Parts: sequence; structure tokens; C-alpha cells
Amino acid sequence: MALPHYTQSRTSNNKYEPIYPSLFEVTLFTPLGDDTAIILEHVKSIGGLNNLNPSVDTVGQKYKFADRSFAGMPSATTIDLAMTFTLNLNDANENFIYNTMRNWYKLIYDPLTGEMGLKKDYVGSGIIVQYNRAGNIFRKITVKDIFPMGQPDFLDALDYATNEPAELSMTYRCDNWIEENVGG
Repeated sequence: MALPHYTQSRTSNNKYEPIYPSLFEVTLFTPLGDDTAIILEHVKSIGGLNNLNPSVDTVGQKYKFADRSFAGMPSATTIDLAMTFTLNLNDANENFIYNTMRNWYKLIYDPLTGEMGLKKDYVGSGIIVQYNRAGNIFRKITVKDIFPMGQPDFLDALDYATNEPAELSMTYRCDNWIEENVGG
């Protein structure tokens, strides 16, 4: 016998699926033309997606003893995406994800030569999709004009007491994006 809290629930009756934050893919297109499939394999997590719809600050006015509030302008129109990558060595013993991110950053600023790049040469793009357990995409975010905000840091410290694989964390600035809710 089903209880009323189940039988009267549209979610239960229609068998709506929950959203799982682990069902996503991130495809990065660097300006270097790197292998996007291998980068996709190594994305462990992405954060900063809550800023796709920036909040609008309020502004106030005073008239005698009364306060009036108005919607102001957004304080930021960019987003910062924090990404974590797993790291592996390929057959040539290269740390290819780290090398890719380092070479991308060198298009912005090469610390060895002091050379600085132009935005048209260092921005990339990306696609973030979320899907259900059947693989149907319900949300797609296309990020444009994305670039690393700092040089990749690889293993600041070595430690005999750990046996966890190394990871790389990076933050990317994005000036332009399109969010699509694909389903319904």
C-alpha cells in the first residue's frame, strides 16, 4: 500500500529522475589546437557555474525619512571557472595535461622570455554539458573567450606519506557564455 505522500506526488507518479552532479562532460578547445578528447578524459570537476546568472546589486535613495531601493547594475559580468584535472604520463613520459595548460598560459605570458600575448591569440572556448543517467543532455553551457588566470602549479610539495595520484587545479576567466536548457 502506497502512502499519500507518495501517491499524491507528481515527481513520484511521473517517475522524474534526480539530477546527479557527477553526470557531466567538459570539452575545452584551447587556442593551441590540442587533443580535446584527452583533455575531456582528465577533467575531474568544475566549479563556478552558479555565477552564470550574476546577481544585481541594489542602489538606494533617501527622501526625507524614507528609503527607496532600486535594482542597480551587476557587479560582475564575467565568470571564473575552477577546474581540477587528473594527471598521467603518456608513453613518451610527458605530463601532457600539465604541459597543455602551461603552453596555453605561455600564450598570455611566458615567464622565461617576458613575452606577452594578445587576447585574440590566447582565448579558447569550451562546452559543458549535463545529462541524465540515460545520457540525454538537459543543460548545455558554451563558454567563449576563456583563458587561464594563472600559470599551472604542479606539485608544490612532495610527500612520502601520500599515495594519492597528483591533480592539477586551474581557474579560467570567461567573458561570454550561452546557457541552454536543452530539455523541454
